[in-house]
Amino acid sequence: MKIQNIKNYCKAIILGLVVVSCAKDSPEPEVVLEEEEEELLPTCVDYSLADEDDLYTYWNLFVEDVKCSRGGPDYGTLNTQVLLSFEVQSEEEFASGNGGPDHAGYSTYAGYCNPEKVVISVTRQYWEDYTELQKLWLMYHEFGHDVYRYEHSTNRDDIMYPSVAGGDIRINDFISAKNRFLRRDFDGIKYIPCPD
Repeated sequence: MKIQNIKNYCKAIILGLVVVSCAKDSPEPEVVLEEEEEELLPTCVDYSLADEDDLYTYWNLFVEDVKCSRGGPDYGTLNTQVLLSFEVQSEEEFASGNGGPDHAGYSTYAGYCNPEKVVISVTRQYWEDYTELQKLWLMYHEFGHDVYRYEHSTNRDDIMYPSVAGGDIRINDFISAKNRFLRRDFDGIKYIPCPD
């Protein structure tokens, strides 16, 4: 009986070593943490309808956004002359910064001091490097100058800040900023003075 106990004891030790040995060789299971998608803030327009090659699609989104977010006015009928264009600089001009504006988009008194006109130009070289949300941000910024006569904001989170949001901007960042922009509800709001 003693021999039987020793055999059982040896079997148990061998089995234990095999289990421990197998456990050490098995890779630890990887824990994959799923990034929780944030819930989309309510919006009444489909921003994916913007066509990066057609600036007028951004105007149409803006007009619809104002109508459905605020109930109007209908800038599509109030602004009878909408002139949106790309400016293309030569590579030398763009590299030197001497060939025209050193910013991605601009409007002039021809637009924001004339309630019937919207006149905006976008520098193609900057535009091509922007994400879809940065393009929306830029166009709403320029519409802010031309339609609302907004001056620049000092808050980076506002659409009217003088530079486009970073490439890591999320859709909810844009929607939040756009809502403040349309409600005329952002800190330090100022308007461009126009000659009488």
